Amino acid sequence: MPSIRIPRAFYASLKERGADVTVTPAASAAKLRPPRVTANDPRFHAFAQISFDVLYDWNIETGSIYYTEQIDHMLGLPSGGFPRNLQGWLEHIHPADREAARDALWESVTTGRSLYSEYRLRAADGHYVTVNEHGVVLTNRRGRATNVIGALRDITREREAQAAKREAEDLQRVLMSIPNPTWRVDSDGTYLAANPQALEFLERTLDETIGRTVRDDFPTQVYELITGPTQVGDVGVQLEVDCAVSQRHKSLMLTIIPSGMQDERTFFLLGTDITVQKALQQELARSERALRQQTMTLTDTNTALRVLLQQRDRDRIELEERIQANMEELVEPTLDRLSRLLQHRPERIELEALRSTLRDIVGPFAQHLARERPPGGPLTGREVEVANLVRLGKTTSEIAEALHISRSAVSFHRANIRRKYGLSGAPTRLSTHLTTLTRESQ
Repeated sequence: MPSIRIPRAFYASLKERGADVTVTPAASAAKLRPPRVTANDPRFHAFAQISFDVLYDWNIETGSIYYTEQIDHMLGLPSGGFPRNLQGWLEHIHPADREAARDALWESVTTGRSLYSEYRLRAADGHYVTVNEHGVVLTNRRGRATNVIGALRDITREREAQAAKREAEDLQRVLMSIPNPTWRVDSDGTYLAANPQALEFLERTLDETIGRTVRDDFPTQVYELITGPTQVGDVGVQLEVDCAVSQRHKSLMLTIIPSGMQDERTFFLLGTDITVQKALQQELARSERALRQQTMTLTDTNTALRVLLQQRDRDRIELEERIQANMEELVEPTLDRLSRLLQHRPERIELEALRSTLRDIVGPFAQHLARERPPGGPLTGREVEVANLVRLGKTTSEIAEALHISRSAVSFHRANIRRKYGLSGAPTRLSTHLTTLTRESQ
């Protein structure tokens, strides 16, 4: 059975322990020896001109690698910028992929099997390009491996699309499982999927939903955000929308989430049913408007009442002023004449009490007693008369004579007055307290 001999240069380039090793390939590999097409063959250059892939020819004996110029274009390097040797190739491979790429090459060279490998190469700007490598091993007549001829294809976009698809599928599984109305639509706004809550919200089956567009259910703004020039950004957008479902209005707080690649973009519509909440807000707004109207009405009523009370106070003051004027012009002169006539008679005390009472009726002290409610309750009419004479400094005997009541009755009324003003058992004189009330009323 033929064998493939590995030159020492191969081990040195891979930094492996060096020694020629003879490896017996599988029988199928021995029967399918590839034709010898190297970088020196015109056919190689013809392939390079019509291929979008990067073609290469690695000379195992010398360690040099010939790449077509597509390798530099693919990685954004100047012409000839990518190293043409095995060590440079290894250094440009992503550290996480380097060992697997080296092992795949080793296995292909040592077994004679075709090379299939996938790894990432570092580009000029630092990002990585994912490539798929397919190569074959060439041997000489003695079965010694001399070259590896192969091609590199940029599959970055393909892998990104696959990753985006997986991400979209994962996102769909998550979003479709949440208890909120959720739809998935394509870039034309056509429904691709809907969860049970979404079907319940729109009151239709899945078969009735798939194939329709968002224009059938949502305001034009939603359709324009998905398909128009002002598309949803990478972070999505949220808006409140109203829908007409079975001749009823429903409301959603709708979040539009982009997913997938730009040229194959889909969108998730994640909704929160706020129909009841919005109805409550509208009812609250109506109640607030009604309350404001009632407040305005009450304000107007209070204003009118204040005007009436102010007018009543003015009328009262005017009446008091007229009474006071009549007292001074008509009553006081009459009382003065009677006082002179009764100058040496006991009835004069009663006359003076009458004068004081009349003055107090129209004066602030009597008004104060009439309005005030002492802690122990309001004063009776007789107690007001007694309090007025006590304030004037009259004794119990003088008060009894003036009011034609007994001394014990006067003492009884004095005790009641002290009790009602909270003076029972206190050292405060009743006349002093009543005089203080007089000053406060003024």
